[in-house]
Amino acid sequence: MDSRLLTPVYSQSEAAQMISLPQSTFNHWASGYTTASGNRKPPFITLSKRGRGYTVPFIGLAEAWLVRAFTRAGVPVSRIRPALEQLRTQIGLEHALASEQLKTDGAEILWDLRGEDPVFDDNRLVVVRNGRTMFGEIVREHLKHVEYRDGFVGQLRIPRANGAAVTIDPRINYGHPTLTDYGVRVEDILSRIAAGETIAEVASDFELPPGTVENLALSAA
Repeated sequence: MDSRLLTPVYSQSEAAQMISLPQSTFNHWASGYTTASGNRKPPFITLSKRGRGYTVPFIGLAEAWLVRAFTRAGVPVSRIRPALEQLRTQIGLEHALASEQLKTDGAEILWDLRGEDPVFDDNRLVVVRNGRTMFGEIVREHLKHVEYRDGFVGQLRIPRANGAAVTIDPRINYGHPTLTDYGVRVEDILSRIAAGETIAEVASDFELPPGTVENLALSAA
C-alpha cells in the first residue's frame, strides 16, 4: 500500500467537514466511545495516531466515506461494526472498507449475512439483479465518487453544486481538498475570503467562475 494513504494529514474535525459528517459522529467512529451504561464501543476508522492535531490519514477518510454510505442506507452503527469485521476476515485484508474488493466480494459477503441478521433484509444495502449480488443504490452512489489505485481507494471526488466539485487525493496538493476542474486548493480560496477579499477579486486571481467561488464560500459558512 502507498505510504501516502497512511500518512496523517487531517484533523478529525477537518475530515468530518470534508465528507459532510457531524464531527461527533466522526469522532465516535474513529476514536470509539463509552455508553452511559459503561460499555466501550471500539473505533473502526483508521487513525495514524491518537490524540489531537493531524491524526486522520487519507485511508481513514475513505473508510468514513463508505461507512457514511452504509448508515445512509439505513444500517445502524451497532450492526456495522460486526459486518466490517466479517468483511475484514473474509476478504482477508486490513482496511477492507478501502479495498477495491469491497465492490464485489463485499456485496456478496453482506448478502450472505442476511440470513444471520435481519438488518440486512433491507434491499437498500445489498440487492441481487440478474443473478449478481451488488450494493444498493445509496452505497453504489458513494462508490461512484471513489477511484481505486493498486487495489485501494486512491481518490475521493466529493460532489458540490455549481461547478465546485472537490477532489481529495494524496497525490494532488498533498491530499488537501482541491477544486476538481481547476486544481486550486479549497483552503487557498477560503482563506482569502476570510481575510476580507471579495468573491470577485478571488475569482479573478485564480481564474475561477465567480459562482463557483461564491458557492464554495456558502458551503463553508
